[in-house]
Amino acid sequence: MEQFFSNFYTVFLQVVVLFILMGLGFIGNKTKLITLDGSKVMSDVVLYFVTPCLIINSFSNMECDKQHLNGLIICFVSFFAIMAATIALVHLIFRGKDEKKMRVLRFGLVFSNVGYMGIPLQEAVLGEEGVFYGAVCVGVFNLLVWTYGVICSSGSIKNLSVKTLIFNPGLIAVTVGLIIFLGSVPVAKYLPPVHTTLGYMANLNTPIAMMVIGFNLANSNIIASLKSASTYLVAALRLIAVPLASLFVLLLCGIRGDILVSLVVASSAPVAAVTTVFAIKYDNDINTSVNLVAFTTLLSIVTMPVIVALAQVFS
Repeated sequence: MEQFFSNFYTVFLQVVVLFILMGLGFIGNKTKLITLDGSKVMSDVVLYFVTPCLIINSFSNMECDKQHLNGLIICFVSFFAIMAATIALVHLIFRGKDEKKMRVLRFGLVFSNVGYMGIPLQEAVLGEEGVFYGAVCVGVFNLLVWTYGVICSSGSIKNLSVKTLIFNPGLIAVTVGLIIFLGSVPVAKYLPPVHTTLGYMANLNTPIAMMVIGFNLANSNIIASLKSASTYLVAALRLIAVPLASLFVLLLCGIRGDILVSLVVASSAPVAAVTTVFAIKYDNDINTSVNLVAFTTLLSIVTMPVIVALAQVFS
């Protein structure tokens, strides 16, 4: 029990740091220092430059030995299985006449904020190892968000785009990172300016990503979300049931150490910010998407430390 509270306190402090950074984005919104257009630019910078550099940097800093290679495979298969099981779950639970709302609820439960919330916490708790396995989770996320995510949000498989799937920045970064990792390319030794640049860009991920989330929280209607039973259901499943079930199954499968903790962090993250992006793109219930992201993000300040600390006890 003492170890649990020690782990909880450590993780809680890291989550508080993330929320302070969100607070800066919130203040930027309310004081008009950050405009909506400015927020979109910041989001694009993270999406197209910062996160890809973070992923590539994490792969380049890892030695391609048997341990890391096995860990990469285990992490990929495990997180894919977690998301696939969640996909099956949402289609059993969320059925109703309001299909536009149902699509948002399904999408929000399946896709956690593995990039914006997951990687910063994995890095804070586990260091480079956490970012390495977190990057694998981001790869799985991107693979499914541009396949199942498109089908879920649009309601038709016809909207799938092979070009968008192949050329999205997340998968490109993972592919480049894998080439560097599997080929044991010594980026730091032979390309020190590139390695330094990757490091500088990677360091921007946490502050900018958190400020963007904080900016968007300022536009949400938390009071409205408190009146919706479906919001509570998604929050309970996304923040508690899915990560605890994942932890239980991963332990049964004999997965321990940094891989276990990284997977649980990714599974316990709140509803992904991209839920609103897809709701806008495919004309679904935008208000529900914004409220889901805001409500689960605020609750995660309590749920993530508890669940991640529990994972650390068993790791």
